[in-house]
Amino acid sequence: MSQRARKPYRFGDDLPLHGVDPGTNLLVAGPAMSGAREVALRLVTDGNDLGEGMMFVTTNKTGEKLLAQCDHLCGGMSRSRFGIVDCVGNQHGRDGDDENIATVSSPSDLTGIGIEFSGLYGSVHRNGGERVRAGLYSLSTLLMYSEFRTVSRFVHTIGGRIDAADGLGVFLIDPATQDERVVSTIAQFCDARVDVRDEDGTTELRVRGLDDHPREWVGF
Repeated sequence: MSQRARKPYRFGDDLPLHGVDPGTNLLVAGPAMSGAREVALRLVTDGNDLGEGMMFVTTNKTGEKLLAQCDHLCGGMSRSRFGIVDCVGNQHGRDGDDENIATVSSPSDLTGIGIEFSGLYGSVHRNGGERVRAGLYSLSTLLMYSEFRTVSRFVHTIGGRIDAADGLGVFLIDPATQDERVVSTIAQFCDARVDVRDEDGTTELRVRGLDDHPREWVGF
């Protein structure tokens, strides 16, 4: 692994998170309207200005809507270093207008998602060099369509691919829609868990599983 690949993945100064080592997978857990989705997106899009590649799997918004949201967060995402697997689009395979977007028939098609993810991840890895951040938004939708064990194996597989490539993985889940045992079990397949909540209009987070990160709730 080169010197560049060994450097930690960094985040914006406004986020109370330090850098994390290559190969790290994070589970971001927070209810709707808590700011969890924005945090999970930021953990990936913060790599845009650093020249890193970005990979997304969207299970509840179209690829175009996700791309627009990412553009808003990072002031315009590089069009040469990203890939999106769209699980709610009407097409199947690669989008004729944008080779960076691939679609699968349904969030229930975990095999198809995995195939498209691997193909696009490899392409992004080549275009983005050794640094690729990947986010899946969200696991809650996958759990609506597939059994818990099946989704757990999927997370384990995708997380393993990210780890092997020295990437950064971000998985979003809404704990309000799942039993805590489900969330805790999935967290075991990740290196750390980032909890997000809204407290009187202020977004707060805490981290479990990483040293030198806030274990108590911190507002930002």
